[in-house]
Amino acid sequence: MANATGVSPVEEPPLRVVEDGAVAEKESPKKQWKKFREILARHHGEKILIILVGYPDPDNIASGLAHQFLAREFDIEATLLCFHEVSHHENRALVKRLEIDLQLYDEKFDLTPYSAYALVDTQNPETPISDKLGGKTLLSFIDHHRRLGTPLAEFIDIREDVASTCAIYAEYLRAQYPDGLNPGETDQVRLATALMHGIRSDTMALIEASRLEFEAAAYLWPCVDQPLLKTISEKSLPPIVMDMIQKALERKQVFDSFVFTDVGFVRGEHRDGIPQVAEFLLQREGTDTVLVFGIVDGKTVDGSLRTRSDTVNPDAFLKKLFGVDEDRKSYYGGGNIKDKGGFQIPLGFLAQSPNRDMLYEMTCSVVQERFFKALGIKE
Repeated sequence: MANATGVSPVEEPPLRVVEDGAVAEKESPKKQWKKFREILARHHGEKILIILVGYPDPDNIASGLAHQFLAREFDIEATLLCFHEVSHHENRALVKRLEIDLQLYDEKFDLTPYSAYALVDTQNPETPISDKLGGKTLLSFIDHHRRLGTPLAEFIDIREDVASTCAIYAEYLRAQYPDGLNPGETDQVRLATALMHGIRSDTMALIEASRLEFEAAAYLWPCVDQPLLKTISEKSLPPIVMDMIQKALERKQVFDSFVFTDVGFVRGEHRDGIPQVAEFLLQREGTDTVLVFGIVDGKTVDGSLRTRSDTVNPDAFLKKLFGVDEDRKSYYGGGNIKDKGGFQIPLGFLAQSPNRDMLYEMTCSVVQERFFKALGIKE
């Protein structure tokens, strides 16, 4: 196997490292890992949190697992912390089959032992517990989405030209283990399999991959448990998702190549069915963009946008559509610039309404009005 430290992407990926007020950009992969190593070495023997913002998905779960693996090289005890139950059946299979220890946050979770935290695969440096992280260092911020400012972290690696955060972590592994991972080590097989699944998931099975994903796949392949990867990646649709698809088809509105619909009320554990419905409807002939939403647990409006349009930018479209949450100072929605995005809007005190029909009609009316306005359609 070739020494991976000598391999670099066609375009040098952007890197910003904030260290004692200094900012360094566009360093080679080998230097990137050297900087990251130095940061990890500073925290030798500490306990840190690896925070997964939003609903756990293959890219952030596997990236968090890779961060945890690399941290162990420095006797750092890292805990993977999330704020939502794993709901998508593929993601549940990933966590269960690979025995990944994801901690679900609740008010009893003790933050005291942790001196620092890391964020992976997220645009937003804000977390649901930002107000409780005061005094703790933001050790690293590693992501592939369009950047929203520059977080104040000891190490920052944001690459908008890369299709997955997993590929970035695979590059760190190539620098640390240039001769490859060891197929005889269970932890390394588990890690390689998770990263490969994360890469495949975020790139439509490598159809939308950048060069870095192909380099990562070639590096990881000898250590991947392929039968297990196949099992995790099976695309069967659970009955509840089939029911949601039926509702979406019955309620759909079609505007040229744009499909707008909803799936009604959804339980929290089935929330990941919403993007699956959007992906299914995108297969409809003549459709290039789909927006699907539902009311989750009666508390939030959760939605998903999928597109193959040359002109629709999911990130810009959803931010324009729903605007900013003034309390949290963050957008209700967002995504990547190419093919997918999502949004979540709290219903607030309206969630207390005992009249579900009225709540549903009001929610549909508001979302539809915003949607029509964004498309320039008169109702």
